[in-house]
Amino acid sequence: MTHSARRGIAVQGAGLGLALLASVCLPYALAPIYTFPPLRPFTGAQWYNPYDTHPEATWHKANFHAHSIAWGGLTNGHQPAADVRAAYRKMGAEIAGISNYHAIDSTNATDSTWIPTYEYGYSLSKTHRLALGARSVNWLDFPLGATTSQKQLILDRLRPTTGLTAINHPVMRHGHTVEDLRQLGNYDLIEAMSSYGDSPAEWDAALSSGHAAWAIGSDDNHDITRIDLLGRVWTMVLTPSTRTERVLTALKQGRQYAVRGTAMHMDNDVRSVHMSGDTVAIALAGAAKRIRFVGDGGRQLAVVRDAAEAAYVATRADSYVRIEVENAATVFWLNPVVRWDGTALSEPRATVDAGATWALRLGGLLGLGLVLRYALRFRRGARTAS
Repeated sequence: MTHSARRGIAVQGAGLGLALLASVCLPYALAPIYTFPPLRPFTGAQWYNPYDTHPEATWHKANFHAHSIAWGGLTNGHQPAADVRAAYRKMGAEIAGISNYHAIDSTNATDSTWIPTYEYGYSLSKTHRLALGARSVNWLDFPLGATTSQKQLILDRLRPTTGLTAINHPVMRHGHTVEDLRQLGNYDLIEAMSSYGDSPAEWDAALSSGHAAWAIGSDDNHDITRIDLLGRVWTMVLTPSTRTERVLTALKQGRQYAVRGTAMHMDNDVRSVHMSGDTVAIALAGAAKRIRFVGDGGRQLAVVRDAAEAAYVATRADSYVRIEVENAATVFWLNPVVRWDGTALSEPRATVDAGATWALRLGGLLGLGLVLRYALRFRRGARTAS
C-alpha cells in the first residue's frame, strides 16, 4: 500500500472518529441546566393512604421488568417473549411485562393485560428507566454518564410519550444516587427492590424530599433458565381488574407493594392498610416475623415482632410512614402513607435555568467549532501531502 493510500485511510478514519465524537458530545453540549426546588417534605393536615381503595380490588402478582430476545439477539435477552411470559404465568403472575432496551415488544398485544413497555438507557453507568404504557420510543441518552440535570432532561422527554415512568435499580453502578433522588422529579415509580440490588436509601431520599415515588419490585430477568433470579422479586398490585388501564391507574396511585422471595411464592398476604387519624395500621393474613415502620430519612419508627397486626401513631415530625414486613420466606415493602392537603399530592418540579443553559451551549458549540476547524485543516494538509 502506497503512502498516499495509507494517508487517505487515516484521513477517512479521523473523519469518522470526529463524526462519532461529535454525535456523542452534542447531547452534552445542548442539554439544559436545571434549577431544582428546595427540599421540602410532605405537608398537610390529612394523610393520603394509597391502599384506601374500592372494596372489589384484589391483589395480583406482576413483574414489569424482564428481557427477551430483541434486536436480532444483540441485546441481553435469551428467550422469545412468549416463552418469557409463559415462565411468569407458570409462577402465577397475571401481569408479565417484557421490557427490552428501546424496543416495545408487541407479541402479546391482543391480551387485555398487555402493557407496552421498554427499558430506556444505554449509558455505561446503567442509568435506566422503565417506560410503562409507552406510545413511542425515545433515543436521547448520555452514554458516558450524566449529571442530575441531564437525568432530569430524560425524565421530562419521557413524560409526553409514556403512561408511567419508573427509575430502575438506582443502586446499580450508582446510576441514580441518593442526591439525584432528592432532586429529580416528573416520574412516578422507583424500582426500590430488584434482583440487582435494593435501593431503600434512594427511595427514602425521594420520599423525604416530598416526591411521591411509589415502589415496585422486579427481578429484571434476562434468562429464564437462571432460576436463582427468575421470580426472585415481584410486585403485588391492588386492582379490581388486570386490564391494562386499571393496572396503570393502580400503579399511578401507589396501590402496590414490592416482594422479595422465591419463584413468586407468597407465604403471607396483606389484608389491609388502614389510616385512622394519625394512626396507620396493617393487618396480615398470618403472623410475620417482624413488622417495621419507617419514616423520614429511613428512620426506624417502631418494630412489632411475631404478629399479624401492628399500628403506629404518627407524630408531627413524620411526613410519611412506610411499612416493611419480614416473613419466613418473603419480605414486603409497602408504599407509604403521606401527608397532603386532601386535594393533590406535592409534586416538586425542576425548571430550566435559561442563562446557565445558553452559556453551556455556546461554550459547547465553540469547542465543537474548534474541533471541526482542526479537522478541516488536517484534511487539507493530508490532501496537499498526497
